[in-house]
Amino acid sequence: MDNVRDTRYPVGIGAGITSLVTIFMVLLLTTFSVLSLVSARYDWKLTEQTFTATADYYTADYAACEWLSEIEAAFEKTDSDDWTSLVVETSDDVFLVEDESGWQACRSFSIDQRRELLVGLKIRADGQIEITRWVIQTIPLAR
Repeated sequence: MDNVRDTRYPVGIGAGITSLVTIFMVLLLTTFSVLSLVSARYDWKLTEQTFTATADYYTADYAACEWLSEIEAAFEKTDSDDWTSLVVETSDDVFLVEDESGWQACRSFSIDQRRELLVGLKIRADGQIEITRWVIQTIPLAR
């Protein structure tokens, strides 16, 4: 028996473990690529929503600037001290209040279904206009 060679073969890693590592890497890469695509899709939707919200705001902002320009143009064209009728002529939905320093005019411009731009003006007795408010206001949901 001493003459018989020891026929033990060393056990190596072999092709099985290499295949398992390859399959594992393919699964990892597939998972990360799917996560990347899903993330990019949601980022795109968020970008579209942000663009729409910004465009809606600037549309309302432009309308408010136009209203302010109309009031200023009307004040420049007249010698009348009746500022209230001039402001009311520029829009039907103006809210006017008189206080000790002159008139307060307030008007809202719709941005979207949930927000509006609220613009407040102070009109002094000498016809000077001061912007007192230019804020975005959330519209409460009706129950």
